[in-house]
Amino acid sequence: MSDISSFVKRVRQIMWNDAGVNGDAQRIEQLAWMLFLKVYDAKEQDWFLNDDNYQSIIPENCRWSNWAHDDRTGKAMTGDTLLEFVNNTLFKTLKTLPVDATTPIKKSIVKTTFEDVNNYMKDGVLLRQVINIIDELDLDDYEERHAFGDIYESILRELQSAGSSGEFYTPRAVTDFMARTIDPQIGEKVADFACGTGGFLTSWLKALKPKVKTTQDQALYDDSIFGIEKKPFPYILCITNLLLHGIDVPRIYHDNSLTHDVLDYRESDCFDVVLMNPPYGGNEKAEVKKHFPTSLASGETADLFMSVIMYRLKPGGRCAVILPDGFLFNTEPTKTAIKRKLLSEFNLHTVVRMPGSVFSPYTSITTNILFFDRTGPTKETWFYRLDMPEGYKHFSKTKPMKLEHFDPVVEWWNNRREIVVDGYDKAKKYSVEEITARNCNLDLCKYPNEEEEILPPHDLIQQYQEKRAALNADIDRILTSFASSLDNGEGDGQTKKTENASPHLIKSILEMAEFPEKLKKSILQWAIQGRLVPQDPTDEPASELLKRIKAEKAALIKSGKLKKEKPLPPITEDEIPFDIPDSWTWSRIGACISLVNGRAYAQPELLSSGKYRVLRVGNFFTNSSWYYSDMELPPDKYCNPGDLLYAWSASFGPRIWNQEKAIFHYHIWNVKFDSRLFLKEFLFYFFLWDKERIKESTTGSTMFHVSMENMNQRIVPIPPLAEQKRIVAKIQSLIQICNSLI
Repeated sequence: MSDISSFVKRVRQIMWNDAGVNGDAQRIEQLAWMLFLKVYDAKEQDWFLNDDNYQSIIPENCRWSNWAHDDRTGKAMTGDTLLEFVNNTLFKTLKTLPVDATTPIKKSIVKTTFEDVNNYMKDGVLLRQVINIIDELDLDDYEERHAFGDIYESILRELQSAGSSGEFYTPRAVTDFMARTIDPQIGEKVADFACGTGGFLTSWLKALKPKVKTTQDQALYDDSIFGIEKKPFPYILCITNLLLHGIDVPRIYHDNSLTHDVLDYRESDCFDVVLMNPPYGGNEKAEVKKHFPTSLASGETADLFMSVIMYRLKPGGRCAVILPDGFLFNTEPTKTAIKRKLLSEFNLHTVVRMPGSVFSPYTSITTNILFFDRTGPTKETWFYRLDMPEGYKHFSKTKPMKLEHFDPVVEWWNNRREIVVDGYDKAKKYSVEEITARNCNLDLCKYPNEEEEILPPHDLIQQYQEKRAALNADIDRILTSFASSLDNGEGDGQTKKTENASPHLIKSILEMAEFPEKLKKSILQWAIQGRLVPQDPTDEPASELLKRIKAEKAALIKSGKLKKEKPLPPITEDEIPFDIPDSWTWSRIGACISLVNGRAYAQPELLSSGKYRVLRVGNFFTNSSWYYSDMELPPDKYCNPGDLLYAWSASFGPRIWNQEKAIFHYHIWNVKFDSRLFLKEFLFYFFLWDKERIKESTTGSTMFHVSMENMNQRIVPIPPLAEQKRIVAKIQSLIQICNSLI
């Protein structure tokens, strides 16, 4: 390929024009099955070359090189002919391939892969264009195959912005760190019971590869992985991923790990190592919970996977697993029972707490890596808080977490010591007695509140539900203790110590009361990041409109009708705080918005009554303490009903003026903008969201001030105007619900 780095972008642009493909998730799924066939065809070329007796399970007419390859003679299928072949020959053939228990895995995976996939594209000409781009890949060429590994990784990263599909992808820095830390050995077998796209398995292979020295080592290396994935889409991606990594027999099974009785597992079903990031936040049906002992039958997916791990880890085996904060702090009976089993039967030696944005933009919920082994019960557990690296406020698609960001953990791992930073425990050791005394609450060495990010709405609601369940369990325990004390002391003068409400419990109650306001902030953040409403491919990209407006402005400047302004510096990658949809664009505020100052008043000029109200910072957010003036001023010193205003001093922030014409003070800006580019209400919500972040760049020791120059340098995301209308309508609807919770 001439420009291998543009592969994903080129394919996506073509699919945007196909009416049958709706959203990024379907686009990536459409791409996935075609990539699988291309990669599988390249592998078969190797197998034919190395084995004279090899026979493909795919009929000749359905092999990629025989139907997809375009030799530029004009004979390649396209249009309706291609659609007819793909839908009624290719898919029907591959879904019904003759497979039984004796079929080799490397052949049976073809049928398994195609059992639940679909061809979404409806335009045969566009389908031919996509196929041609994929067929340009020369997977026989080592350099190009290596480059394609990077492309494939970028496809997997795209999952994080494809709705709920993000649960299948764990950042490569995290999987590599966990695999290296677990220290794979030749002869060991690793398992991932919800393997998604195979990230942990490929990281295991990467860490194990340098230890391969002999032919026997290579055979053990090739046979060292085992995975299960329930959903067809990530299953395809995983199989393709492993084929690309040279695993000819990928032992990946399309199954559900939670639908097997855990008590039925034998030693032959167990593994030396488990590396996992179980799906969390999901709730399982009652039928699924029947496969677990009653005390461990949680309704939460991650909890059930923890039980699967414990029942399938060999004696002496090692595990590294990612779990959300809810698993750590929740003291609901079932979660507590799972943690008690973990502490009493396994050695939970280390918990590494990770920053909240590691999985951004899929989720900002804080996660943790639990390292344990099956060498005996836990005696002590180390907790280590991994802080954001210097120069980072958060991770994003453009600034993802890197392996070197784990260097502080690696350095500490072999030289463990307790660390306190600014009064907060960063690393600390707790005895199992201390942990069990906390009712197995593992929420230790946590992040200071000022470093916590606003969670996305779904994650915030999930966390609230988990904290509420934990709070209810704590309250029930205290009430039970209280009732027991009453019963024991009745009639015989005996008393029993009653458990008191701890500061932790009181704090939790107060946090519950803050939930509606936190949810409002979360909704705003979700909206400003372009994740509150879906994008419409028919909306004109904001960048195109911005170009036209800039061209109009340049023409006015050239004709002398507009004064030329000092150009603002281009936006750098480090300034971009988060990823936005492709149809959005970034701009400096000063390049697309004008801020008009009001008039500075001396106290004697202000009257107790008069022709015009004077809007000052002191009554910007209230309707009290009004002063008046009879002075006639230039038109730009008045605010009118519907104007968007911004107080830039003291209690700063935005307000949409909804009263009669008034004079506004110098410490207030009237925000002027092109109505083709912005919806007023969207800008209001943006400024409201940005209010807390702007404090970092304000001046003043006791009162905050933000200069016009500073504000003009700040950046604003611009969605298509039609999407801004959808965003505003959604925010207003959700805020109304939040207000009903107060």
